[in-house]
Amino acid sequence: MTTALKKFVTHVAQLRRRREVIRALDLNRGVRKYWLSLKSMRFRLKVEWRARRIHPWEQDLLPEQAAKRFVQQCLEDIDVAISWLFATLPDTDEVELRVLDPNSGSPIVAGTVTRSDAASAKSESIGMKLKSLGLVFRLTNWQFEPLGI
Repeated sequence: MTTALKKFVTHVAQLRRRREVIRALDLNRGVRKYWLSLKSMRFRLKVEWRARRIHPWEQDLLPEQAAKRFVQQCLEDIDVAISWLFATLPDTDEVELRVLDPNSGSPIVAGTVTRSDAASAKSESIGMKLKSLGLVFRLTNWQFEPLGI
């Protein structure tokens, strides 16, 4: 699908959703007409998932290499997930996400990404790209630190 067509499909979906919200705010109940005037609206998706462990065939890596592979895999998964969420959900304006450590369940990556930021983000490093989108994570010796959120 071309970029122009994607923008058009997203725009049409947003217009349809806006009409539905305006219709929901219409308080026509009898003879007098009352309505609430819509000023703005945003659709926010909140997602949370556990990071995948590295594949079993990579379990024989040295601990430092396994930690680095886990971090790289996790950041790549987040990047792909953000792209797919915005591509498949054209009504969504922003995605609030939390990624949990597969062992402890504590958050290791968190933040809110807007559609416009995701569309314009570019960086050589996937970590810098995700930080520029507003995601927060801390690494020490290629290991995620819990965020305490």
